[in-house]
Amino acid sequence: MGNICFYTRLLTCLCIVYSTYSYNVTDEDLLFKDLFTNYNKELRAGNDRNYPLNVSMSFYLFALKEFDEATSKFTVNGVFVTSWRDERLAWDPSNYNNITRTLMSQDKIWLPNLVITNPFEDIYGLGSDLVKVYLYYDGSCIWTTMQSFEVICDADVTNYPFDRQYCSLQFVSYGYGEEWMNITFTNSKVILTQYQESGLWDIEDTTAYSHITSALTGVTIGLYLKRRFTYYIAGLVLPMTIVAILQSFVFMLPNDSGERVGFSVTVLLASVVFLTIIQDKLPESSEPNISILGFLLFGYVSLGVIVTLCVILSSNFHIFEESKPVPKWLRISLCLKTNKIDEDYSTGSTIRVASKEESRDDEAISCSWKDVAKAFDRRCFISSLSLYGLQFLIYFAMVL
Repeated sequence: MGNICFYTRLLTCLCIVYSTYSYNVTDEDLLFKDLFTNYNKELRAGNDRNYPLNVSMSFYLFALKEFDEATSKFTVNGVFVTSWRDERLAWDPSNYNNITRTLMSQDKIWLPNLVITNPFEDIYGLGSDLVKVYLYYDGSCIWTTMQSFEVICDADVTNYPFDRQYCSLQFVSYGYGEEWMNITFTNSKVILTQYQESGLWDIEDTTAYSHITSALTGVTIGLYLKRRFTYYIAGLVLPMTIVAILQSFVFMLPNDSGERVGFSVTVLLASVVFLTIIQDKLPESSEPNISILGFLLFGYVSLGVIVTLCVILSSNFHIFEESKPVPKWLRISLCLKTNKIDEDYSTGSTIRVASKEESRDDEAISCSWKDVAKAFDRRCFISSLSLYGLQFLIYFAMVL
């Protein structure tokens, strides 16, 4: 007898469950006809017109699709989940074979009309004709809109490639101010559970909030981004610095080789190529600031020009006729020595140390134009190498 009661109860439960989900297309078609009879989608949802309609939103970020600093184009893929209650769309499930929810096209019901206000090209709103809205028997509506959003994001490239950026998606509900609609976010942050990591940008923080803009209800989704700079260090900053420093070693080439000017000009052109690459990547604007990297490379190029001029000057020193005396100021600055010891290698004897007056007279005879060129090259090498290193250190001190 106990087993019979158990099976009877189990059968009853199965019948209830079956009857709950056993509605057919005819039942759903009848529900649609009844719901949309005399339904006006132009009227805002909410029976009590003295209070604003409560709309709840959340944003799920899927991917950072593109961020072009030169054109200020920022593209992300994400989903807005928006919910509200429209009492006109409520029904009694018992009258429709226990239907508790259904799907309908977004163009059939009233929607919170959110339009993007910082588009990259054309202005557009949330959703499309392909999007469906979940409708529940108590009138609750859940609108899930997955889109690719293209907006304008002006990049601050001052510290490029060690820069941080803030980009936002900005929407406004035209026609509905704070007295008509109250938008709140279930989470003050962007939800990243489905986010696919970007190889170029790291998301440091996010924000999602509503606000009042010109008496209209607005929505802002903000992303704080940090550039992943490893590639730029290995592929841009270090190579262009090494090429620039290489130009200093032009002073180590012999003047008689005839390759000094050609080597210096070639390295200078390589620095100009790096400058062109950077200009192609950065926006053509001076606000808020020009990239410090651009100033660094400009310093490299400027110093390269000076090095090239010094090489030409050194070459001229080298080919001056020996019959032309070396000016005194060059002897003092480049060739002057306090004393001189000459060793007779044939006999192994050493000449006495000359007095200061005799030493200066001897120096005037022994300091040739080739000696001037060698001393000039030595000082230019040390000075240029120090200046290149100083520029590099100043750059990293400013950006880090």
